Amino acid sequence: MTDYRVKFDFVVHFTNGGSLSAQDFRLDIPGRDIADDALAAYLIQDMRLLMAGRVDIANKQIIAEPHKRGAIAIDGLPRTTVDLTRGQLSAADLLALAKELPLRVVAADGESYKLARLVV
Repeated sequence: MTDYRVKFDFVVHFTNGGSLSAQDFRLDIPGRDIADDALAAYLIQDMRLLMAGRVDIANKQIIAEPHKRGAIAIDGLPRTTVDLTRGQLSAADLLALAKELPLRVVAADGESYKLARLVV
């Protein structure tokens, strides 16, 4: 089985000010591709970043390269980001979106939350 990594540039903008950026950053990924929102959520989780708001991703390139650590669990990671600092959605709209897939929600106060449907 071929291992894949993603090489990319990013800027994480923190909701309490400041940012963190990197160029040619590499992360192991479990498949041949990863969407930008999923990559942002994975990056935030992997680096244990707090107060992370908008994440800009550029120059994304998937490369076949051996993983540098154990298997990555991405089940349940948000695949979409909803930024409520730029506009409002009703709770019903957020729940409807979360019914389909996990969301990363940046609240109006800048806090970041994961919203997902519980499967019972």
